[in-house]
Amino acid sequence: VLLTDGRATSTATGGDPMRDAVRAAGLLAADRVASVVVDCEHGPVRLGLAARVADALEAACLRLEELSADQVAGVVRAARAA
Repeated sequence: VLLTDGRATSTATGGDPMRDAVRAAGLLAADRVASVVVDCEHGPVRLGLAARVADALEAACLRLEELSADQVAGVVRAARAA
């Protein structure tokens, strides 16, 4: 389960943080790692970056305000069954 707003918090590597995140997500998807992304982005400007990572992970993406314990458990169960 990945909790993120999709925004870079560090550029220590000097590279492109979004490209690196999408590449890492693709590697996890290739290894068939069951994943769920919780989009924690808030405010009037939403960039949708968490959804890009979820797409690369081949994972469900839930917005933080949509969450309930039952919904998270159901998505996790579905991801594990896939």
